[in-house]
Amino acid sequence: MKNFLIGFILVALCAEAAFVASVYIMLTQATQGARIAEYKNPQKALLVIDIQEDTTGTMALPLSPYKDKAEYIARLNKVIEDASRKNILIVYVKQEFDGLWGKTLSWAVLCGLDIKGQPGTKVDKRIAMLSNYKFSKPQGDSFANPKLNEFLTGQRVNELYIAGLDPEFCIYATARGALNRGYKVNVITDAILSWRDTICIWPKNKNEGIFKKYRQDGIKVISGRELS
Repeated sequence: MKNFLIGFILVALCAEAAFVASVYIMLTQATQGARIAEYKNPQKALLVIDIQEDTTGTMALPLSPYKDKAEYIARLNKVIEDASRKNILIVYVKQEFDGLWGKTLSWAVLCGLDIKGQPGTKVDKRIAMLSNYKFSKPQGDSFANPKLNEFLTGQRVNELYIAGLDPEFCIYATARGALNRGYKVNVITDAILSWRDTICIWPKNKNEGIFKKYRQDGIKVISGRELS
């Protein structure tokens, strides 16, 4: 009986580890795709990622590290408005878990948040909506939805600015997915939101480690003032 219990516990621990690993891969793995063409008069686009009612808005969990970030929302809106004035396309990307695996992941990790068709997947109502360009994504990398790349190539976009959350997961996966297709990629530091921002014991340069990885991968790290 003792050996059975030990075996059962080991199997359970292995299953839990495998589940955690698969979640991490789903949120951080970058997709592959054909490289974009060279355009005569290319455009730029700003991707606003995962700023939704379930994550930063009224429906976010009470202990969510992204909830009630009014100062951040104000900074992000300024970036969106500045980008629009500079004729940069504004594109909103929402996380929407779907299918058995996606919904299981949502319930196991996020208490059922960001499930496709639920009101919490809507863009946070405080966000400046300066276009009707909205896309959903089933995993971390926004390019997992092929319609996004189809739209961007149809608009002759060759350079992306990325804002939203989280720099270690969906932003990083999206940035690498874009690089894999030949886009120039810029991540706007004052327009992103990290779970680390709420950890008081974290050092001031709490996101510098991930920014270092960005630079090594060829992702440009800029401030909102550098939008052009």
